[in-house]
Order: sequence, then C-alpha cells, then structure tokens
Amino acid sequence: MPKPIEPKPNNAECERILDWYDVGVLVMCRDGEPYAVPMNHAYHDGKLYFHCATTGTKLDMIRANPRVCYVVDREIGDPAAAETGRMCHRDWESVIVYGTARVVEEPEELRQAFLTFGRHYDPNFQFSERALQNTRAIIVEVESMTARREIRQQGVDYWSWRPEDRTSEAME
Repeated sequence: MPKPIEPKPNNAECERILDWYDVGVLVMCRDGEPYAVPMNHAYHDGKLYFHCATTGTKLDMIRANPRVCYVVDREIGDPAAAETGRMCHRDWESVIVYGTARVVEEPEELRQAFLTFGRHYDPNFQFSERALQNTRAIIVEVESMTARREIRQQGVDYWSWRPEDRTSEAME
C-alpha cells in the first residue's frame, strides 16, 4: 500500500487559493444527511464569510451541527487545450477548509460581516440598512485546511494550514 502524502505546512498557499477563487461548495451534515451548496465567500483573518437569506436549509443545518467543510477547486491552464481528447487527468488545485460555522444575527456584528464580505469584492462596498433585515451572515472559524496542486509536468504539491502556524509565519 502506498504511503499517504504528508502535507507541508504552508498557510500562504492555502490562503492564496481561498483568496483567489470566489466560489466553492459549503458542506454540512445533520442527522447523517449531507447537504452541499455552492456559495461565494470572502476569507479574512482565519475566517470565511458568507451571506444568505434569513431562513433556509443551510441555516437549519448549521444550527443543528455547526461543523462544516468548504471546498474550492479549479482547473489550471487553458481548458480548450485539453479538449483534444477526453483526458482522465487535468492540471488543478484545490483547498478544503474545516471549521465551525455560526449564523450571525446581531445587528452590529452583521454590519461588520457584510462589510468584510463586500469589501473583499469591492473596496468601496456599502450596504443598505434594509439588508440587515433581509440577509444573514455565516462565519466559519477555520480550524484547518489542506490544499493540493497537481500539474502533470511538475508533480503534486500538498499543503496544510493550521491557526497556530499563523503566528510563526508572521514572525519570520
């Protein structure tokens, strides 16, 4: 049996993938029933930010079981160049985030979450106060991440992210 690949600690690569790509899939589970939904996100200071409606399945699931994972992936290179045949392998990179989610409902914290989320996309982002009544935020406290990049000519890179590594990287 082949030995599993051990990820190298590299918070910067994990965060780069999260910061560069705006859409992923939020995965939740309640009573043994999985639920996955595509969402756009903002990543800031060890947290993922999402916005959503005030009611719905994802909120019910998070309230029942706040443990979540979030997956972002993308194909690298020119997809048209790979269309010369149906290949079973493409060059790609991904990150999987593990953490604990919570629904933000308190107005001041909701304002801050909206600003963090919106300014990820537009530094001049403003929101209407009406949005506080019609929208909720979800914040995921990131506990760990793994990232992988696979490029045929270069091989596989596999990284990990841990909050405790953030301090040591900042000191370097």
